[in-house]
Amino acid sequence: MMIASLARLLERFFGLPSERMIPILSRTAVLTASAAFLLLATMIVAFEHIFIGQSVIDGLQVGTVASQDIHAPETRTYVSQVLTDQRRTDASAAVRPVYNPPDLSVVRTQTRLAGQILDFIDNVRHDNFATVEQQTGDLKKITALTLDDAIIQQILALDDEIWQDFRSEVVRLLEQVMQESLRDVDLQTTRDRLAVQTSLRFDEVQVAAIVAMVEDLVRPNTSENMEATERARQEALASVPEEPRNFQRGQIVVRGGAQIGLLEYEALERLGLLQPPDRRWQEIGRSLIMVVVVTTMVGLYLGRFNPDLLYSEPRLLVLLAVIFLLLLAGIRLASGNEIYLFPASILALLYVAIVSSHVALMGAVGLALLAGVMVDNSLEVATVIIASGTVAALTLRRPERLNSYFVTGLLVALIDMTVAAVFHLVMPDGVSAVELPVLMLYGLLNGILTAATTVVGLYLIGLVFNLPTALKLIELSQANQPLLQRLLREAPGTYQHSLQVANLSEQAANAIGANAVIAHVAALYHDIGKVLNPAFFTENQRDTGNPHDTLNDPYRSADIIISHVTEGDEMARQYRLPKRLRDFIKEHHGTTQVFVFYRQAVAIMGDNESAVDIKDFTYPGPRPQSRETAILMLADSCEAMIRSMQPGSKQEIEEAVERVIDGKRREGQLDDSGLTLNELSTIKRIFVDMLKATFHPRINYTEAVARARGTVTVPALPPVPTVTTTRTMPVVPTRSVKPDEKAPTSPTETRVSNVKPRPVKPDYHPELLDDDDDTPLPYVPLLPRTNGKTRETAEIKTISIEDPGMVSPKADDSPITNPPKTEDTPTPDDKL
Repeated sequence: MMIASLARLLERFFGLPSERMIPILSRTAVLTASAAFLLLATMIVAFEHIFIGQSVIDGLQVGTVASQDIHAPETRTYVSQVLTDQRRTDASAAVRPVYNPPDLSVVRTQTRLAGQILDFIDNVRHDNFATVEQQTGDLKKITALTLDDAIIQQILALDDEIWQDFRSEVVRLLEQVMQESLRDVDLQTTRDRLAVQTSLRFDEVQVAAIVAMVEDLVRPNTSENMEATERARQEALASVPEEPRNFQRGQIVVRGGAQIGLLEYEALERLGLLQPPDRRWQEIGRSLIMVVVVTTMVGLYLGRFNPDLLYSEPRLLVLLAVIFLLLLAGIRLASGNEIYLFPASILALLYVAIVSSHVALMGAVGLALLAGVMVDNSLEVATVIIASGTVAALTLRRPERLNSYFVTGLLVALIDMTVAAVFHLVMPDGVSAVELPVLMLYGLLNGILTAATTVVGLYLIGLVFNLPTALKLIELSQANQPLLQRLLREAPGTYQHSLQVANLSEQAANAIGANAVIAHVAALYHDIGKVLNPAFFTENQRDTGNPHDTLNDPYRSADIIISHVTEGDEMARQYRLPKRLRDFIKEHHGTTQVFVFYRQAVAIMGDNESAVDIKDFTYPGPRPQSRETAILMLADSCEAMIRSMQPGSKQEIEEAVERVIDGKRREGQLDDSGLTLNELSTIKRIFVDMLKATFHPRINYTEAVARARGTVTVPALPPVPTVTTTRTMPVVPTRSVKPDEKAPTSPTETRVSNVKPRPVKPDYHPELLDDDDDTPLPYVPLLPRTNGKTRETAEIKTISIEDPGMVSPKADDSPITNPPKTEDTPTPDDKL
């Protein structure tokens, strides 16, 4: 709309033809949008190289404080010398000193010293001339012992027998503990255990005296072997592996407000954050080149296979680009293994529901390529996105069904879990065994999140952008829609006609692989313009006459008929129908003509065709621009033709459908639709099968038997008021008529006198077989017709069919191409 307005302004002020400027402006708009897309995509891919400056890390040293969070610019694993040294220091400190074997000479020395001390104590005990105070003072002079007064008093108070046992126990206990390897660090532990090693025949006071003497005599009997200890420490250092440290892109290296330690400073240095970004422009250039490659690839594809989307749907193209950029930015925010949780396949599902699976596949490939480059040339990230996107694009067969999204989400989850197993089944050093199950859980949650987010996204897109998404089409197809309810109340005949056309369009679109959902929904709304003047269209003329006869103005009549297209488009705007559906309303008649009123106008001008402008009787168009709108045109004309003909055989239906389709093709109405001859053949077959099922006549067997037995009198039929409303079938009697018997009255006798009888095709007499549903009877009853009329019957075994070429016109305004030149052969558009 904006492009067309700009073109008209250029035409007004500069004299430039608007029809020539619109393609130029369209291409200019596409180029401008492409440039904006390139800029935004490059900014996302090279974000850390464009926006991360040096202010955050300037002046950082060990002991300083970071002003804000510092993130890793890329995924990198390096050997941390700081961590390795710490581990080695801990390992060396954990090595216990190596000691020599026990020195027995130390044991002997201490044993002899113990004997000498005990001999001295024995002499003091037997000194009868010394007082107790003198004896206590003598024992305190023993420098090897530190005995207090209480212990000395206990020793002096022992009788000789117990003393001898006491003396022997001291020597025994000392020898016992000294024969084992006794290190400096173990000395206190050995002393603490002396009490429990003393003989049980001594009481607690005597045990305390024994322990007091022995613990002073115990000495270490071994020394540290320095050489052996050093060798053990070296072996421990050698056994400590180098300590790796891994950072994922976007992971916090230093938190804001934290003090920089040796480990943090080393991380900043190894990640290249302490050096100037000398590779900034190289990274930006690389990102720009990759974005250009992806944009060119997608642009070439759209230009070759979907040019309408590239040049005629600017809003839709912008929406697709926004979805692409949002998901690309989401991948930028997803760090590390969180890519398995991020629902990147939403892009493919949304593209399928909005455009097609082919565009979705291209979008998924482009997103995977840019994401792989963005995440440090990660093959894993690219594989996850392209695998899940491809599965989503190719398995979402019925976007109009909500359960299809969740089935596709389950398949996406399986693919994500498979990719996670491929890349993480063999775990490198330093990777926890818990990582793979976590990634599998991420993949499962990804599938559920993808389906749910897609449904919500489609609802929002349909609500905000008014696009014909799958959910929007489901909503518009409901019979309780206000516009459909209005059509049903004010133009019931048109409503029923629209239902039939919708079924025909849907089946034909399904057969050739077109969008069957939009074809069905568009067919429901294609004639909504008739609600403004419903009585001027034959399908709504039940008990009233034809107002065109009263109007008697071919120009006014043609304007009323043609205006149902423009008025329908305006109503669609008022009811906010998507633009794609409004295209069906404008294109379903193409640029065909209403010839019946054109011929009336020519007759009024004395058969002077040059005096009548045929444009006044031509639909404004445009011609169908897609396969779906072309299918609607054909279905509309074929259904109207067959309804007006009321054919009695499949051959008549085939011939009528063939005439309609060939006429549209020869007139050029299908040139811009993209339909192939093979697809037209398929459409014809579908139409014939469905129309045959709809208009196939049935026989009332109960009434037929009664008539055959003569129990029912055949009532006389009322005369047919007009030849063009309902086609009657001629009666061909096969039984002999007696001379005195009157032959059955044929309905042809009631026809208008000025209408010539139509010839019967002599070479077409289909027989009714005995095993057919239409088994012949002596008398064939009246056959009910779908338009409320009845068919005259007689006692026949064969029915002759009128020439399919001589048919009554159709019951509505749908044009038929290539009208006959003779005035006595009306076209399906002639009767309105």
